[in-house]
Amino acid sequence: MPSTTTPWTLADLEAAIRAGWSAETCEPTDTSRIPWTPENPAWGQCDITALVVQDLVGGDLVLSDVFHEGRQEGYHWGNLLPGGLLVDLTREQFRRGEVVTPGRIVKRPPGRLRRRWDEYQLLRRRVIEKLGPLPGTIEVAGRRLSYTDHGGEGEPLLALHGHFHNGRTWDRLARDLGPRWRLITLDQRGHGASDAAEEYGREGYVADAAALLDQLGTGPAVVLGHSLGGTNAYQLAARRPDLVRALVVEDIGAVVASDLSFALEWPRRAGSREELVAGLGRAAAYLGDSLREYEDGWGTAFVPEDMVVSQQQMNGDHWADWLAVRQPTLVVRGERSDVLSAEHAREMVARRAGVRLVELPTGHVVHAEDPEGFAGAVREFLERI
Repeated sequence: MPSTTTPWTLADLEAAIRAGWSAETCEPTDTSRIPWTPENPAWGQCDITALVVQDLVGGDLVLSDVFHEGRQEGYHWGNLLPGGLLVDLTREQFRRGEVVTPGRIVKRPPGRLRRRWDEYQLLRRRVIEKLGPLPGTIEVAGRRLSYTDHGGEGEPLLALHGHFHNGRTWDRLARDLGPRWRLITLDQRGHGASDAAEEYGREGYVADAAALLDQLGTGPAVVLGHSLGGTNAYQLAARRPDLVRALVVEDIGAVVASDLSFALEWPRRAGSREELVAGLGRAAAYLGDSLREYEDGWGTAFVPEDMVVSQQQMNGDHWADWLAVRQPTLVVRGERSDVLSAEHAREMVARRAGVRLVELPTGHVVHAEDPEGFAGAVREFLERI
């Protein structure tokens, strides 16, 4: 797994979380007994703090019982990280001789919390305000998936990248659409900081995106996707309409037929970034966010063979999914695209109600080649829904 490029220390993360604590984020049952004060800032903060820590670094939630003078007085939450490290940022709140039992691992329920949802979201927003876009992880079928929440109180928009890319491809769009829209990006399986998978079929990709939206509990989100991400987006809309409010599909059709076997010729490792860029040739400009340093040299953040298989699993006729979508949809096509033809794009619009087509003077990666035009088209569409 390549290392993260986010220049934070553990002290930075802890300081941002602590700065987010207040009476507004305190557990109401705790404040009914003892008021929250800045002198004991961790009071009543353990549950949502543990959730934010898990969002940031993964691991398990740990639940303990709290006793005072022989009577159980409540519960306490912490985190168990991979390798057995117990993290407890709020233990300092116990100042009356409370006894905290050894913890037990508790599985985080998917979706919106039944309690403390607003306080959890408030703490997350405050951490993002301190640190910037907030990386997080979820676990799906034993695999780690990495995502980034760009924050804000705006409406949620999940953005899914294409083959070879990762969530960073949407950084410019996050700035262009914020704060009206809260952009959430997913490093899809086998890409970026997410784990590789045993398979790259349609069901797996769709399940990953659904799992992220379920865990974040945002309610129906706009889902935007480029190429691989576009197919995943419209299949998610067809199969989990409860999660999708509207759809933006960038330069991919309802019938897909491409070959990524050229990636097998790229160098696997190089002694330096410059050497890797030279070996990649013209492809390097397309792969900038996906070059990583490993213990044995520089390489890509994906396995080329996985990408070839993923594309093969994506190829085929997906008209049934496209025609099953009922949400408002924007299709953005590059006029010079060698992936989505003008004729096919117009057929996608003609065969379904509620679809709008915008064409921009670019190739396949519209959002990178014309970021201003792409953001303008997306913004105009979002203002109408």
